[in-house]
Amino acid sequence: MVPLKDNQDVACFLVTKHSWKGKYKRIFSVGSMGITTYNPTTLDVTNKWMYSDFISVLPTVKVVGQQNNEFIITMKKEKKVDSMRFSTEHRAQLLTEALRFRNLFAEKPKETLRYHAYKHHWSDTRLPIMLEVTACSLDQLDPSTGAFLASYYYKDIEGMADVKDYPGGFVIVCGGFGRMHLFASAKTSEIRQKMFEAASCYVGISIKVLKEPITEEEFSNQRLGKFSALRDDTISRSRQLMQQLELRRAGVVTCPEDVLPPLPSPGRRRAGRV
Repeated sequence: MVPLKDNQDVACFLVTKHSWKGKYKRIFSVGSMGITTYNPTTLDVTNKWMYSDFISVLPTVKVVGQQNNEFIITMKKEKKVDSMRFSTEHRAQLLTEALRFRNLFAEKPKETLRYHAYKHHWSDTRLPIMLEVTACSLDQLDPSTGAFLASYYYKDIEGMADVKDYPGGFVIVCGGFGRMHLFASAKTSEIRQKMFEAASCYVGISIKVLKEPITEEEFSNQRLGKFSALRDDTISRSRQLMQQLELRRAGVVTCPEDVLPPLPSPGRRRAGRV
């Protein structure tokens, strides 16, 4: 079978295909133009679908507490609709990668969930942003242009918590080392509920929520997760260097141990290897 035209494999996963013939291994590829399955032994293409023929990819639902690694893809086949069942221990990651191309599917999202909000910047300023709840992530957008800025994938979220002394504030903990991101919105409850629904319905996971809210001070002290202990020293050193630089520019002499390297003259190149 000929591969999809102009397609590039973006993420590949070893899966098990479930059919009336039995169960057998396949490589499931999420590509730039569509979905492809390969024989893992020969790497021959066994199936392919352009995103324009792809309807959905969804986790299967089983009894609560029962381990479930299965998912179903639904696609157009000639004038009919067909579906296939697969399983993989990397289901959440596979579904996330596929859902990144959901805007190219035959069936587009029925609604766009966008909310005006603020992001608490590392400089302790509040930046106006737009938050969009998608099938696989909470996206941060530029409120003026709608340009994409960042994604917080549900599969990477370690937990969420309210910030009790920060009006409309909530924290997302993600990144693998406990880093916190603080947002605020008049629609915080709705944003969280939509995130919970999307994570469960499309990715097959649940997002943990702390029972007790945190304070803004706790966020400030722990915002960098396991690297928070380095934060105060780094910020202190950065401020010291900035102060020294300002003194140099003002012509004020500093202590010998605090002297910075000479400032380069305008138009003068520093000697070095070309």
